[in-house]
Amino acid sequence: MALTAGFTSCSDDDDPWDPTQEGSKIEMAETRAFVLNEGSYQKNNAGLMYFDWNSDTSYASDLFLAQNGTGMGDVGQDILVDNDNLYVILSGSKVIYKMNSVGVVQKMIHVDDNLGDPRYGVIEDGALYVTCYGGYVAKYDTSTLSLLGTVEVGKNPEYIIEEDGKIYCTCSGWGADKRVACIDMRSFKEATYFEVMDNPDRIIEVADHIFVQGYGADYSYPWGELNVKTGEFKQIGNASAWTAHNGMLYLCNSVTDWSTYTTTNYFTSYNVRTGSLTETSFLKGAPEELGSTSVYGMSVNEKTGHLYIMTTDFTNNGAIFHFDQNLQYVGKIASTGVNPRKVVFFD
Repeated sequence: MALTAGFTSCSDDDDPWDPTQEGSKIEMAETRAFVLNEGSYQKNNAGLMYFDWNSDTSYASDLFLAQNGTGMGDVGQDILVDNDNLYVILSGSKVIYKMNSVGVVQKMIHVDDNLGDPRYGVIEDGALYVTCYGGYVAKYDTSTLSLLGTVEVGKNPEYIIEEDGKIYCTCSGWGADKRVACIDMRSFKEATYFEVMDNPDRIIEVADHIFVQGYGADYSYPWGELNVKTGEFKQIGNASAWTAHNGMLYLCNSVTDWSTYTTTNYFTSYNVRTGSLTETSFLKGAPEELGSTSVYGMSVNEKTGHLYIMTTDFTNNGAIFHFDQNLQYVGKIASTGVNPRKVVFFD
């Protein structure tokens, strides 16, 4: 069960990093990537995968189970890194985990039923802000996971970001809403709103610009820029998944023909600084299978600029396709679970 890998130290310390000092039951590299596998709804099969991002060597079992002796729970929704800790949000189980940098649980809390299922999070200044399906943004202390306060925003809020001292989250209303909520972090008392598209979902900040993506009234996955100074929203394109690096927004629109169950992926890119959209694929040497398998998530290693694209068939274990800083294909990593949705990195 143990992983054997060549270690590449990224620290200035003379002593090599020892994962066993953090309670790891397996050998781990210093360059660690963690993949959150969402699992399937009500299947209680969310999981955590680990691989060495310096070599793409993976541990071929559920890391959470290996480190903690129990399964993670139902529906892995989000994973975040802060101060050498991992935070994982599970919506079905209504649980938030705080783990150390090798995936050993340090703290676990159950989100109050009155708040509803927790969804996505953002960490800023020692606080974890989490959207909750009951219509709230909840604020937790990152050290203790104690609840510090809540603000009502609108039913079924989804993705959340911080920008310039404010919290922004999408309010989907399961298709009945079309707003982005804004909360001042200092007061943390009430929300103001911007109107975007029907059923908004994702929100991201790139080079001080805010972009919002949603399902739209016809499930065409529109996305565009929200100008929070003027309140104007301008649609730019269509995408079902995205990530960003160095002022570039990388997007994929997975379009499925449900009469034949065939999927076609359209990869586009957007230069935030110039406002130019490139509708040809930014990927180089991508394998043919990536063009026809649903893309479930995209993540970038900010240290290296490498891109990781996660795919799913919603039933079997997914896969992660790795591209280097020049967006040249490197290789494919098998996931250890269903619906891999996000990768985070330690070095």
